Amino acid sequence: MPAIRRIVFVLLLDAGILLLLSELLDGFVLDGARSALGAAALIGLLNALVWPVVVRFALPLTVLTLGLGALVLNGLLVTVAIDLLPGAEIEGLFEGIVVTIAMTAATAVVYALFAIDEDEAWHRHVVRRQARRRGQVSESEVPGVLFLEIDGLALPVLRSAMRDGNAPTMARWMADGSHRLVEWETDLSSQTGASQAGILLGSNEDISAFRWVEKETATLMTCSAPQDCAEIESRHATGIGLLAGGGASRGNLLSGEAEDVILTVSRMEAEKRSNPGYRAFLANGDNVTRTLVLFVWEVVLELTAALRAIRRDVQPRG
Repeated sequence: MPAIRRIVFVLLLDAGILLLLSELLDGFVLDGARSALGAAALIGLLNALVWPVVVRFALPLTVLTLGLGALVLNGLLVTVAIDLLPGAEIEGLFEGIVVTIAMTAATAVVYALFAIDEDEAWHRHVVRRQARRRGQVSESEVPGVLFLEIDGLALPVLRSAMRDGNAPTMARWMADGSHRLVEWETDLSSQTGASQAGILLGSNEDISAFRWVEKETATLMTCSAPQDCAEIESRHATGIGLLAGGGASRGNLLSGEAEDVILTVSRMEAEKRSNPGYRAFLANGDNVTRTLVLFVWEVVLELTAALRAIRRDVQPRG
């Protein structure tokens, strides 16, 4: 979608959502469509101009509160924007947070229905700009590789999902002939810690289980403990890990010797310090709220799938 059309679409969408919320929520009043448009425009302007400055100073609080600090700040920003407008009224911060969450949820639903890629625009306007400021932009003709781990996914299960339409992108790749599907059997131990060590570091030697006791020192090693993961990585690091030389690790137990890490257990000590990756994510005021909304939605999907499995008496059932 072209930039101008996207801006107009988002403005009208946000105005419509705000107008609907003013009818549904006590403590939030808009005096017609003009006030809704004004509120949508001012909220968007504050998110674009004020939020990046706010998050720069509030980043430690936001990280320590797992994003809840950013949610409160975003609600405060929405409250201030609405209070500044004639014909608009909101009672307090709680209502501002509710409006923020509701707007984000509704926007996410509409974007999904119309297949609008909001992330691509955010990456283009925010991530690239911040990368240029830090001098981290480099052009290359060499294609990158994205490694995505799905725990416990057996080949027959994946083939069934592709056949039934639950993995349409993979099914399209196979139909186009651009990809191959190759089965991979793990050795013992097959749990995540050993598998990640083998994939990311090239060796899973002496990782016998998720937890084990080292007889020499009579200590318990656990593949989810930051200190133990750091020790495991130091034992297996060779300087040529899978993600060394410009790779990035997201949500792993081990980093694969990546320089850029977020939510990586073995590098948790480093994550306690300033991490520019979080700043890039939080530069968009809607990201934390959207993440919270999508988290709740995933929980709903999991519960629905569990109830369906119980009703169908699926065995074995996790």
